[in-house]
Amino acid sequence: MSFLSNLIPERFRKKEKDPVEDLKQNLPKEKANIKQSFATYCNSNHGTKDGKLCPKCNALLSIIFPKMNRCRYGVTKPVCDKCDMMCFGEGHNEAFMEIMEGSRKGMLVRHPVMTVRHKIMKMGVDYAKQKQNEAAAEKLASKRKAKKEKKARRENADK
Repeated sequence: MSFLSNLIPERFRKKEKDPVEDLKQNLPKEKANIKQSFATYCNSNHGTKDGKLCPKCNALLSIIFPKMNRCRYGVTKPVCDKCDMMCFGEGHNEAFMEIMEGSRKGMLVRHPVMTVRHKIMKMGVDYAKQKQNEAAAEKLASKRKAKKEKKARRENADK
């Protein structure tokens, strides 16, 4: 198989995808999902209708969206549920997580495609984090090995 791949010019070869690349540009999808989750939660718990938000949910959403735009991860922003750094503020993080948890069943019933896509994005984040951790562990192991080899060479040179 490698013989054949050498015959195919580089530009025609299938390129392997980096798992982190799949996470790029998910901010508009994430915002749409969050807005829909808020509407589902607010309609069932706060008595609003037709996807409209109560003032409390609308205020929380107006705090969350600008902070999402300033996410430290930039274009490789993970799904907010899986993010290591919750950046909405002390009380807002808990309210956000409560709304996202409370809207889970309603989202599955009312917007099943969006819910499945969100779940797949979450799994992609888990996979990308796993790959990043493996790469970091491998890099650390190679640094330690190089350090040991350097130390061994110094000891041999001293003898």
